[in-house]
Amino acid sequence: MKGIIVDDEARSRRLLQALCLEYCDGLEIIGLADSVSEAKKLIAQEMPDVVFLDIRMPIESGFELLKFYNNDFSFEVIFTTAYDEYAVEAFQFSAIDYLLKPIEIDELVKAVESVKELRNYSPQSEKFEFLQELLAAQKIEKIALTTTDGFTFVNHKDIIRCEAESNYTTVFLIDGTSHLITKTLGHFEKLLFEKDFFRIHKSHLVNLHTVRKFIKSKKGGLVETVDEIRIEVSSRKREELLERLSKLK
Repeated sequence: MKGIIVDDEARSRRLLQALCLEYCDGLEIIGLADSVSEAKKLIAQEMPDVVFLDIRMPIESGFELLKFYNNDFSFEVIFTTAYDEYAVEAFQFSAIDYLLKPIEIDELVKAVESVKELRNYSPQSEKFEFLQELLAAQKIEKIALTTTDGFTFVNHKDIIRCEAESNYTTVFLIDGTSHLITKTLGHFEKLLFEKDFFRIHKSHLVNLHTVRKFIKSKKGGLVETVDEIRIEVSSRKREELLERLSKLK
């Protein structure tokens, strides 16, 4: 897999190149660019599989590079950013790979592995348009779900529960549909914790606003959600669950 790095800071380019060389098997960094104009030339010459793209650059931002291709490009993108907390949340909800500066090795390896998986799918330009909408918005309501055949956008309030299936997660929606997502349940637990989702069992994450009933049992208990499904509650999660339910607005 061929990659290029686009960043206006020379030190950042060299550091990321060195990390890729040492830790990312199967990835060859074939070029470095310090601006959008240089990146356009390099992409035309080398046809990379992945572009590490800084967002905040003088003259033109990283988004301007993608707009140049009318959001229709043949390479995958991993954003590198020093954006604030709100913008990082937007990246997470748009399901776009990003690396927060200073870059951590584990996160770099994870992002590269994710790109390898996505190479079998068509370019996901809609996600970049969605990200730009999120960055411009004051409140994040929707989430991009990366499915086995592409991706879909849903309001997080419309998610009833998430159920683990090995390294995948099935997301059940209020309209009765479900989606098999190419992410672990742990990913959704971190992403949706602040949105009143709670992991009641090792295999289940529940939207607390969709819990209709708590049923006592000799173990942790059961919750019944609005779709009339009853799910076991881990005994060690019971007290925290009841506390969080009592604090719902």
